[in-house]
Amino acid sequence: MTNHQYSASCGLLPTRIARNPIQSSRRPLQRRRPALEILICLSLSCSLVSAQDTLPPAAGDSQQTSSIQSYPRSYFDRFNPQTSADLIARLPGFTLDAGDDLRGFGNTAGNVLIDGERPSSKSGGIEDALRRIPANQVERIEVIRGSAGSSEAAGQAVVANIIRREGATAASWELELERAASGTYYPAGEITLAKDVGGWATSTKLNAFWERFPLEGPRIQRDAAGELLSSQREDRPSVLTDVFLASEAGRDLFGGSFTLTSRIGWSGFYSDTDRLGFDGRLPDGSPDSLLTIDFDSELTEGELGVDWDRSAGGDWSLKLLSLSSFQDLEQVQVVSDERPRGTQVSGSRFVRNRDRFETVARAAVSRSGERKLRPEFGAEFAYNRVDSQLALEQRDLDGVSVITLPAANVLVEEIRGEVFANLIWQVSRKLSVETGVAAEASEITVSGDADSTQTFSFFKPFATLIYDARTGLQFRLGGRRTVGQLDFDEFAASASAADDRLLAGNPNLGPDQTTRLTFTTDLRSEGRGAINVELFHEWRDDVLEQVRLPSGAFGAANAGSGRVWGVTANAALPLAPVIPGGLLEVEADIRDSSFDDLLTGDERSLSEIRSPTVLAEFRQDLTTRKIAWGVSYRAQAEETFFFADEESFEEDGEIWSAFIETTRWKGIRTNLSARNIGERNFFRRRTFFDPDRSGTASGTETIDRDRGPFMTLTFSGQF
Repeated sequence: MTNHQYSASCGLLPTRIARNPIQSSRRPLQRRRPALEILICLSLSCSLVSAQDTLPPAAGDSQQTSSIQSYPRSYFDRFNPQTSADLIARLPGFTLDAGDDLRGFGNTAGNVLIDGERPSSKSGGIEDALRRIPANQVERIEVIRGSAGSSEAAGQAVVANIIRREGATAASWELELERAASGTYYPAGEITLAKDVGGWATSTKLNAFWERFPLEGPRIQRDAAGELLSSQREDRPSVLTDVFLASEAGRDLFGGSFTLTSRIGWSGFYSDTDRLGFDGRLPDGSPDSLLTIDFDSELTEGELGVDWDRSAGGDWSLKLLSLSSFQDLEQVQVVSDERPRGTQVSGSRFVRNRDRFETVARAAVSRSGERKLRPEFGAEFAYNRVDSQLALEQRDLDGVSVITLPAANVLVEEIRGEVFANLIWQVSRKLSVETGVAAEASEITVSGDADSTQTFSFFKPFATLIYDARTGLQFRLGGRRTVGQLDFDEFAASASAADDRLLAGNPNLGPDQTTRLTFTTDLRSEGRGAINVELFHEWRDDVLEQVRLPSGAFGAANAGSGRVWGVTANAALPLAPVIPGGLLEVEADIRDSSFDDLLTGDERSLSEIRSPTVLAEFRQDLTTRKIAWGVSYRAQAEETFFFADEESFEEDGEIWSAFIETTRWKGIRTNLSARNIGERNFFRRRTFFDPDRSGTASGTETIDRDRGPFMTLTFSGQF
């Protein structure tokens, strides 16, 4: 999805972005028990699968082992899928992982392969690659537990491998009309075409949408003693528009398989905020002031990838990859303060421009086949550049003044090289080992308002033991050391008019590192039943948190070490013995963390740890009647952000949704769905400190907003 760098607080993110895979964070232990009890019950009940849910064998697929389970295209017919993204969404006990935000290409692998290969894309991600493959072009999907000999999947717990039909021509389309609680209607559309053109196997996807979503509620300010200072009645309607074209073309060339991928598009986000102010009282009667904030953000981005692989003799193969991308972002925030309403007393204007470029080149040789030892060797080179400028000016009755922040205009460049070696060892029929190591060296240079040159070197090993206890039951024990991708935006200053927050840039940032230990249990039946549970513990070094910088300004810095631990699980439970065609699916991510705060000296959680994230979905497919219906529930989730002079606690309310769909009319899938049934609440409590969080609390601000229900009518089909 696009990256507009706008605030996610209090549900400000548009609904389409909010549909991304669930994340995680801190929550009191006593409130976690219901989710754990659900998972335990699912694990005990997972073997209850009726004969009608037994998975038919895939045509031409003789390998149905405890590590690879094949789902033919016909298995998904009951769900009326349009693209391969719909197929992945209906895989039992499988949660899509779009990949970690790590450095380069080799460490950003998600858990989906296409014809045994990772999609050669970063900006659009796996989701974009999946949506440009029509469902009728797919022959089957293999669920691989452990790498099962594939170096492309090494280190992943569960991987879905989409196998396409060669030479197939297929297309899908989708039209959507959504109604917000305010009565506003907005459209969306998508078309995908896969076809052989002049010897090239191509697939192309064009999507566009326009979306307007309201958000309103009170903001209340109190002093340190809890006495009411003022309040505001806020109305924040926002608009998101998006147009993107993505394509892929492949053919046999130069003795190997050659693939080109591309993606280009434009996205805009516009938010117009009105805050009616009331001095010393809750909102009532005539307001004392009006604050308006107009926020416009426009982004253009593109990507081009080249992927070529061929046999290098015997069981060895060679793979070369090049991937380049750019982003151009422009943001304008204009603030006007009227007191009384109609008389402007002050204002401000923030203008931010950011140009980003990245290019990655990667080469690898690997050995496959039925051998016990399957090594892989390779190297990767990357160059990243971010050019960021921020201009701020303040207007009042005395005129215009310029606001100066440290590192407001900077150019950040990184050159990085890496070599790696991986090994898959099939110790016995039941036991296999995946292990590997990478060594990298990099240099980051900052110029402009700030000057800095830093060099880094990291050693990144990993190892996973995979044990197939019996058919359908697998245990995995793994450990991995990773290095995070620096957000180069934090090298430069930033401003948020909505939160009245200015942050300085820090030219001396370094990447954080994580050592992650996991234990996974994966249980699958011969039909639709599955459960996957992973326990994990992470040790994080050089974590990035907000502090007071040496300049005296507030900004991000490498603030020390922390830990994160928890459990992630997903389960699919067929209910056919009780409800014909019924299926219950649950995803859960529950975690906690600890960190020694540099400012206060106290132990606290890390910023941006969201928990619990629990999603339960029930659906019933009445195939003979060509009707399906379902309901879903997403639990309330909490998250805390720690700034140098502020603690911001956020609570995103629960979501109830429901749908009904049919293919009775000419095979077109018609879906009517409702989201945010009964409204969804977004609550935020900001606690301010003076001079920073090491001092005393100086006041609070509570923001309580509601977003009403959305109704969506969608038509989709294939041709």
